[in-house]
Amino acid sequence: MTPASRQVVRPVHPPPGDWLLRRVGRSGPIALAGLTCLALLVPGVTAWAGTLPLLVGLLIGLPHGAVDHLVPAWISAKARPLRRTVGLLLAYLVTAAATVALFLWAPVPALTGFLILAVLHFGTGDVAYHAERDGRPPVRPVLAVLAYGGPPVVLPIALWPGTVDPLLDAVAPGASAAFAPTGRLIALSVVLLAALVTGLRDLAARRGGDVATLGVLVAAFAVVPPPLAFGGYFAMWHSARHVARLLRADPGNRHHLAAGRLGGPIRRFTRQATLPTIAAFAGLLVLVCVDASPTFSPAAAGPYQEAPLHLVFAVLAGLTVPHAAVVARLDVRTAR
Repeated sequence: MTPASRQVVRPVHPPPGDWLLRRVGRSGPIALAGLTCLALLVPGVTAWAGTLPLLVGLLIGLPHGAVDHLVPAWISAKARPLRRTVGLLLAYLVTAAATVALFLWAPVPALTGFLILAVLHFGTGDVAYHAERDGRPPVRPVLAVLAYGGPPVVLPIALWPGTVDPLLDAVAPGASAAFAPTGRLIALSVVLLAALVTGLRDLAARRGGDVATLGVLVAAFAVVPPPLAFGGYFAMWHSARHVARLLRADPGNRHHLAAGRLGGPIRRFTRQATLPTIAAFAGLLVLVCVDASPTFSPAAAGPYQEAPLHLVFAVLAGLTVPHAAVVARLDVRTAR
């Protein structure tokens, strides 16, 4: 036997705080499973609230991107002087402004690109979450990214056109016509195939819990009305998992999480995220109030035009694009 063949392969141990990821990771599947059961057992009940669950979910999830300006320093071993921090904030604002301008200038292409970015952002976030939780690098992430990022974006567009198309046209006039039925069917087939392959791979790796979680994700967006499904997903799944990852990434929380304490990290994150969250919420509120003028005619605008969704969505997209870039750096750090 050669020395190489006698080499012992040591398992990769997750850093302190993997218990937090496991605990938080259950909230999303439980919430979506409950909504799915409700939609199946009591048809029609889940649609009574209209778009309110979507708005509530977006507001609850708003703080998950409020500390983006701190993330580069957390994942870098080098000290970050004030000048670089200011430069990062300026780059964030410029990217956000350019995204808003693109949405106002070419709404349909901008929306298409944004939806593709959303699939990648949601999917890579879940792949990185699983890697951190298990202390392993992502394996074959492309199909997994589509499997986890596709359902929240593609399934509502493909399976709920009567509900989603008015919303698409509200944020980008003509978008529903641009998304042809054939294209929707192809996108749906790709996402379902990616989910099937990813589920089979997880099953072969004896990760039955992940198989069930992925099944719940697909079932929820296939059965539950999109505003409720996405509101629950964004608040209880995507945002909750990302905040848990942020708590672990912050060096100031390391000793608390290693000791199994969560109170200190939560209070620290709350202090860090409060002002940016209030500023973002106030900005969106101003947009709604300014545009809600007496000359505005909801009757002529359609069911999703009670608020200036085109402008509000453009601003949300403007906040999301630089946020996705910051999270991508965090995901790359995880993949190493």
